[in-house]
Amino acid sequence: MVKVLSLVMAMILSVFTFCSCVPGPATQQHYETSAWLGAVGAGIGALVDKDNRWRGAVIGGTLGALTGYGLAEISQRAAREAAYRHDTVTYYNRTTGEWVQSDPVYYGPDYATVRVRTGYGQQLRQERYEQVPLR
Repeated sequence: MVKVLSLVMAMILSVFTFCSCVPGPATQQHYETSAWLGAVGAGIGALVDKDNRWRGAVIGGTLGALTGYGLAEISQRAAREAAYRHDTVTYYNRTTGEWVQSDPVYYGPDYATVRVRTGYGQQLRQERYEQVPLR
């Protein structure tokens, strides 16, 4: 029981340490992506670890939540960069084939509307529009 408690505390501490290093405030997209991937990771972790399902769920949930937060941050960073540059920004991962592309669509007085597209290989997975404050 002490090992499990110490493992949980170490993971919680690592999540807080990781999240505190990220520039800028967390948004609704950060929370939603982290929650979804955390839940998926917890389910997969519980199925994989047959000796101790709680341990698997905690480890899988932590890894899923961190991955979701990172994905949301990369997507928003691309949107901010496209808005400030007034040009298309593309991030591409050569290892996995995943990509994020941001195009500024409209500039208002205090914000820019940016189209953010994510995909894998040649396939488009998601397209959404995001408003980025310019100040």
